[in-house]
Amino acid sequence: MAVLVVLLSFLVAGVLANEFSILRSPGSVVFRDGNWPIPGERIPDVAALSMGFSVKEDLSWPGLAVGNLFHRPRATVMVMVKGVDKLALPPGSVISYPLENRVYMVGKANSVFEDLSVTLRQLRNRLFQENSVLSSLPLNSLSRNNEVDLLFLSELQVLHDISSLLSRHKHLAKDHSPDLYSLELAGLDEIGKRYGEDSEQFRDASKILVDALQKFADDMYNLYGGNAVVELVTVRSFDTSLARKTRTILEAKQAKDPSSTYNLAYKYNFEYPVVFNMILWIMIALALAVIITSYNIWNMDPGYDSIIYRMTNQKIRMD
Repeated sequence: MAVLVVLLSFLVAGVLANEFSILRSPGSVVFRDGNWPIPGERIPDVAALSMGFSVKEDLSWPGLAVGNLFHRPRATVMVMVKGVDKLALPPGSVISYPLENRVYMVGKANSVFEDLSVTLRQLRNRLFQENSVLSSLPLNSLSRNNEVDLLFLSELQVLHDISSLLSRHKHLAKDHSPDLYSLELAGLDEIGKRYGEDSEQFRDASKILVDALQKFADDMYNLYGGNAVVELVTVRSFDTSLARKTRTILEAKQAKDPSSTYNLAYKYNFEYPVVFNMILWIMIALALAVIITSYNIWNMDPGYDSIIYRMTNQKIRMD
């Protein structure tokens, strides 16, 4: 049974002018470099297909190519950063695509991660311990005494704690169950609201976040022996009204579908060809078995081939 590890859920919402990036990926998963937009609601399908799972609807997005079917990644790490269109990632090592519509992701967390700090008090206490990231991060214009800055820094601390926790529980990365990590970071968005996106604090926080994400991607990639996909989604803002409006329009169109008046057959799902082939070849095998058995019985010589005749004949001779 696959282990689904999702630390924070993505919100079902509309997103505008955002970006989907591939920070790390193994050689068995091929992402083509190009400016192909991807709908946000299909990002979970990209993660599923890259790990070798099937999806309900075919994905016609050309960014994901067919890789090695017999060597799939053991984990997918998806990080969503809220409050920015894109981050200044190092050129050449990252493949990015425009993101459209909405993003959502739901799941359940593994019990191993229950020890992570989640409340504001826990995050603050963890941040001021001796082995926290404050001792290694260049704060520059950020302050340890500001709550908004501490919220941003605490998210970086959580990234560090996740990789450290996995390094102590390496059996999670070495089992045969695929893992999925999903995180949402909103600290940069709060800094932008507090100081402004043209402020020195926002620029310093963006640079610190890029470095932290690169280190987190390297740590997760190495923990899985280079067999993990690390993805980044940057979201400027959510538009929940857009998502609700889109759902209403789709329902209205479905109600006015004129094809229902012609008594047309329903669309087959992705399991149809599998079930069809199983039934077809079982029927063919049974038909061949009946034909072969009938042919042998028809051409059988009762005097030599029938075991009933042999047993009866032997009994008569003995009498």
